[in-house]
Amino acid sequence: MDPTDFFKTAELLKTHDEEAHIRTSIGRSYYSAFLYFRECLRSHGLEKKKQPSQDAHEFVIQCLGNTNIPEGRKASKCLHDLRQVRTDADYRLEKKFTQNDADDALTKAKEMIDNYKGNITTKKEDELIKQAKAHARIKQWI
Repeated sequence: MDPTDFFKTAELLKTHDEEAHIRTSIGRSYYSAFLYFRECLRSHGLEKKKQPSQDAHEFVIQCLGNTNIPEGRKASKCLHDLRQVRTDADYRLEKKFTQNDADDALTKAKEMIDNYKGNITTKKEDELIKQAKAHARIKQWI
């Protein structure tokens, strides 16, 4: 499955007035971007081997962010920010979420992926993976 297929679900859910749909739309937007970058790292041989389900999100965010490649650092920051919004949507029931919040999450997730795809070169991506692997070794994730 293509992780960006979750954008279709996020689009559909955000059109509903019910807050549960809006909150779930935010989550699908985040997971679409998270899974896109997880699979991107995985396709280059970088996968969390030690306790793969533990800290999986932090693994992707840190692997992208602990490099000197601007596209990776930008994606890392956006993922971090979207993860916080998704966490709030999932757990902070006292906080109100609107269709604008769902629109923002979807737009940010799509723009993050488009920015990465549009600006990363093979040379930059190879260097990103090299630096990300070094970071993952230090963290004892691989």
